[in-house]
Amino acid sequence: MVKTGGHEVSLDDANRELYIRNAELAVRNKTLSLLHSMSDVTIRALSTDEMVREIVLALDGEFSYPFVAIGLCDVSVNTLHWKSLACTKTKETIFPDVEKMLPVNLASRSNICARAIRTGRRRITHELRDVFLLDASDEQVEQYVLESRMKSILILPLIFQEQSIGALIIGIDRLGKGLTRYERETFQPLLGLITIAIQKAETYEHLQRTTKQLRVANRHLHELDEMKTEFLSIASHQLRTPLAVVKGYIGMLKGGMLGPLEEKQSETLGRMEAGTEQLIMLVNHLLDVSRIEANRLQVRLERVDIGGTLDTLVKFLRAKADEKNLAVNFTLPEKVITANVDPEKVKEVFMNLLDNAIKYTDVGSVTVEVREDGHNVTVAVRDTGHGLTEKDMSHLFEKFVTGSASQKVKTTTGLGLYVCKKLTEAMQGTVVAESAGAEKGSTFTVTFPLAL
Repeated sequence: MVKTGGHEVSLDDANRELYIRNAELAVRNKTLSLLHSMSDVTIRALSTDEMVREIVLALDGEFSYPFVAIGLCDVSVNTLHWKSLACTKTKETIFPDVEKMLPVNLASRSNICARAIRTGRRRITHELRDVFLLDASDEQVEQYVLESRMKSILILPLIFQEQSIGALIIGIDRLGKGLTRYERETFQPLLGLITIAIQKAETYEHLQRTTKQLRVANRHLHELDEMKTEFLSIASHQLRTPLAVVKGYIGMLKGGMLGPLEEKQSETLGRMEAGTEQLIMLVNHLLDVSRIEANRLQVRLERVDIGGTLDTLVKFLRAKADEKNLAVNFTLPEKVITANVDPEKVKEVFMNLLDNAIKYTDVGSVTVEVREDGHNVTVAVRDTGHGLTEKDMSHLFEKFVTGSASQKVKTTTGLGLYVCKKLTEAMQGTVVAESAGAEKGSTFTVTFPLAL
């Protein structure tokens, strides 16, 4: 006799209890070992097919079942497709390759797999044909069952978020209710692990497919963008010649080279000249955009008199301001202030800003200031026009974007400020905008490094 817990028990009883506990511990250790190996499979395998194949082979190797199979649901066609199968090799194996196995119609009322998946409940059957729709004779099926010694088939639905995503099918060599304790304790956590693993693999595959589709779409968009850029370049070049001809003839008419003009003719010619200048500016913008997007924008930096350049442009645009009774305030600096910029492109930048200031101002004035600011030269174009809202400011320098005041100005293209920013940055400068709000005017400030 021995004492345990204050009670005397026989040595046989103690040994029996110890044996039971050791057996329980062995089962748990074996269960943990299998789950650990399954966990390794889920970490190592990425694709769904590889994941399912590894799981089936692991179960087949652990339990030596007559067959183990996993099928996954395809909700788009309401069928169960067999993904992997491992079975006992008999003299005449009736199982085809898994790719050739017929899918199960989940709407079927007679197929036990379909019923198990619809209800999410485990099923047990003793007939192989209740599970697989095999293209085999009754004699072949009976021969396989006999040689494999299969007695029962377990159908275990794989459930994720209360939805059946497939089934684990196991053929065993005993009655369905005769599962070992090890099997009963293993299957419950195992089904959850398999389900999570399959979901992980399907999510990974979905991400891979989506990434591939996005990559193809992005490549296609890039090709379309290149075609668009090339079209803009060709179209813009083709437009420049006829516009130059029109501008030349307008100049000849205004100069009286083709005879005197009446007052109405002169007014009409002035409107034609303004429209032609607008078209020329648009064509130049399109050319700039095509060069920028094709990475063909080239700048030739040299010393440029910023004050002198602004003085020329202000004089050129003063007539346009006079038509709207706007005052244009500009004082030429007492000393020459030079910056290292491209002479043509800096003119285009200042022309854009001055033209916009006049265009978006109905009453008041446009003021231009130029000054040295440390190692930089700063040019500010200030107006008393329509101003900018917070929404305008957030997208101001983007391509083909027009501000809230554009509905009041019909000649905007949405390219001017985009081109202005790109050209400025190409010349190592910056451009920023400020405004107190709608109808409170705006200020555009351009900064370039001083020429030393």
